[in-house]
Amino acid sequence: METSRYRKDAEAAYAATASAYDLFALPNRSTIETALEAALPHLHREHGPILDIGAGSGANSAFLLERRDTGDIVALEPSRAMRSLLLGRIAAHPEWFSRITVRPESFFDADLPRTIGGALALGMIGHFDAGERAAVLAELARRLPSGCAVLLDAPDPAPPHRVEPEEFTVATVGAITYRGIAEAWPEGGEAMRWRVTYLSLEGERVLTEDTVEHRYFHPTREVLRAEAAGAGFTARTLPDSSCLLCVRR
Repeated sequence: METSRYRKDAEAAYAATASAYDLFALPNRSTIETALEAALPHLHREHGPILDIGAGSGANSAFLLERRDTGDIVALEPSRAMRSLLLGRIAAHPEWFSRITVRPESFFDADLPRTIGGALALGMIGHFDAGERAAVLAELARRLPSGCAVLLDAPDPAPPHRVEPEEFTVATVGAITYRGIAEAWPEGGEAMRWRVTYLSLEGERVLTEDTVEHRYFHPTREVLRAEAAGAGFTARTLPDSSCLLCVRR
């Protein structure tokens, strides 16, 4: 189901951002944690581990692991660069070693648990087209008992439109400033082509500069809710967030 296009684009994009991923993600972190808090009552450890799809640097897995009553986690992260951040985060907490399994596979490649107590799909649903999303939701529905949830986020902008070059994040650590600049073009339907440049600067001097392009899909929240309903979920958009909480009926 997954294509080499996803593998190639995602690996290149995440290799470029990994050097300062958590800094680049910082502006959205409080919103994501609010969404995670809303999902906690719908994550049921008694049914199995929580599946973290596209776990990235592990910030969301760590959020759950810090709360012992959320149970165990299976984290899927096919990007070698992002997986190194994830495992580095875990290495600082030996008490987590028995509670999380990091699989170097994407969703359709992994041998998933027969039942799970919930799932996170944050920052990754845009890698899948409509057919692939339907397959992901159907596969999760087969493994999630009633009352358990999937937390996902709807990629902006939706519907697709031209995004002029803009700085989406900036952070200064010591003498070095890290900047992310993005622009995008519609490619037809839900698809957009993104060009993202990651910079590290000392004053006006550019120390590193990486530019990557990747294709991403941008379904509207209404489309995602309808797709979730078709798979047997009741979905609602969380307040002040692009996140959807999809609870298995």
